[in-house]
Amino acid sequence: MESYGRERRHIGALTYYAIREELDTAFLRWVFFLLDLGTWVILIFPAAGLIGVLISSLIAGHLDSTQILVHIATLVTTTTASVLVIVTEVQVHGDLTIPWPLIVLGVIGGLLTGIEVPAERTSDNSRQLGPATDPGTEESDGDPGADRAHQSPGRGRALIVLGWTLRGLTLLMFLIGAPLYDDLVSEAGLPLWTHPLLAVALVVPPLLLLGVSAGLLERGRRHRHRIIPSFEELTGQRYLLYLRPFAIDPAMALPPEEAPGWSTRSPFELPGTHEEFLMRQFRGFGRIVAIGQPGERLPALGAERGYLPVDNWQDAVSELIRGAHAVIISAVPGSGTMWEFTEALHATTPTRLLLLVYDDELFHAFREDAGREHARRSTAEPDIDWPPLPQLPDIPPAAHTKGLRWDFPLRGILSFDHQWRPRFTRFPPTVPRLRHVWTIRRLVRRALKPVTDPISRLPPAPSPHTTAEHDESDGTLPK
Repeated sequence: MESYGRERRHIGALTYYAIREELDTAFLRWVFFLLDLGTWVILIFPAAGLIGVLISSLIAGHLDSTQILVHIATLVTTTTASVLVIVTEVQVHGDLTIPWPLIVLGVIGGLLTGIEVPAERTSDNSRQLGPATDPGTEESDGDPGADRAHQSPGRGRALIVLGWTLRGLTLLMFLIGAPLYDDLVSEAGLPLWTHPLLAVALVVPPLLLLGVSAGLLERGRRHRHRIIPSFEELTGQRYLLYLRPFAIDPAMALPPEEAPGWSTRSPFELPGTHEEFLMRQFRGFGRIVAIGQPGERLPALGAERGYLPVDNWQDAVSELIRGAHAVIISAVPGSGTMWEFTEALHATTPTRLLLLVYDDELFHAFREDAGREHARRSTAEPDIDWPPLPQLPDIPPAAHTKGLRWDFPLRGILSFDHQWRPRFTRFPPTVPRLRHVWTIRRLVRRALKPVTDPISRLPPAPSPHTTAEHDESDGTLPK
């Protein structure tokens, strides 16, 4: 009986140790799984993007000595840590296959994200709507005979077809590249040091094709973008007039800044160019027209372009302002824009005037220049019954709202009531963390309703040849 009891205790101990060993093994498997997951998801991929951002910032060359040292130290630390982690994983797992294509994509993504033009330097491709861009006038010293863009619709169609063909080829290369890489790495027996080079060779060409296709599609669309043969065709039509200094056209022709939240962001949230995105908010109220820059080879995307002679453009612009359903002016300093703003003060009614406000520095410069231009013109042109210069208040601070901060260049829109009392409508300062492709568009449309709703209710604009005194249905001008 005693021996039977000892045997049962022995069997129980063996069972206990067997279960304990199995539990320890399962625990260790989970530990190694979490370590591997953290290695790849938390360290390797973000590290690749960070390395790309650091390299692009160093190449841009707009850092001071302290920032350069910090960037170099961070780059060396991140690269060393990543190499050590990869070496450790290879030693532990032996034949571990490192996903070099994904790492290369992360580095390239970081390079593209970090590329920017410093604010203190000027460039035709600058994203800055600020003093870095020369606030030139709407006049041009170019050849008067070359004041109109030259389009080829047939070439535009061919470029669009070629661009979409290259995009399809890019997708095909990405689909083929991943299994091809796995086959070459696993079956060809290539040395370990060749794996990153092979990943670069498979990833870079489709990315280059993607960039080329985007350029071809953009140029094809510009060839097919509508040009107004003569502004006289607008007579009797509802149109909105978009006025701005020509100097901001390169920045407005770039894609709008992406909304934050890379994990929930959709590539279709902000399609087109910056100008297209802004003009789309007013598209339902009539044709949106603008004066094209004399000498430009192709019109920018966004508002329909029409062209005026280099000299005597002011009379034509004044007629366009009088006949416009609404006048949208970028509050950016420029001598031509100052004339257009002061002209709009007496040529249209207050409720038809909108100012696109960007940052404080630009708006303050615009306000000062507008005051000087108003004083100059009211003295030099006493035959015009000038209204007082309306109040242009400071940009109010954004209210605290939930979500991710969105530093969109446009801060808001300044509109006026019948008595020239201003109202500032802020552009959305934040975006939701979780969203789908239509969230941003609905958010912007809802935020700008205090501006767009009054515009939609305005009666038809008077004929350009009708005096402003007869346009009493939406507010009379000061006499």
